[in-house]
Order: sequence, then structure tokens, then C-alpha cells
Amino acid sequence: MGDTTTVKVHTSTRDLLLELGAARRESADQVIRAALAAMKRDERRALAAAEARAIKDDPEDRREIEAIQEDIAALQQTR
Repeated sequence: MGDTTTVKVHTSTRDLLLELGAARRESADQVIRAALAAMKRDERRALAAAEARAIKDDPEDRREIEAIQEDIAALQQTR
């Protein structure tokens, strides 16, 4: 591994990290990276959901969505 650093965590956190790593046959670094990637995915999903709710509640955006859906349905009928 290239550059490394020390991160201070509670011993219970360290133990959990080691336990998860052993179960997955991954290093602590791999477990942390996977957890951070999952957190980023969750944040993107939450943002997308909030944006979808905002679009759904906006009458102009809703009309545009319905027009697109109608266009898609018309294209599918021509197949």
C-alpha cells in the first residue's frame, strides 16, 4: 500500500472494522472504501429522490414529463 495514515477511532469501531473485514476477506482500507462508496451512493439517491419529488410537485415539470411519456408511448406503438 502506498501512503498511509492513522485514524483515531474507538476500539469498538476498530473491532467492528476488523470483524467486517475478516468476514468479507478484505482489508480495513477496503471495508472503509466500500462504506464510503455506499454513503456517496445513498447521498446521490437521496438527492435524486428529492429532485424527483420537486419535479412531481411542479405543474410545468409534470406537464413536460407527461408529454415525454406520451411521446414514448407513441413511439412504442409504431414498432
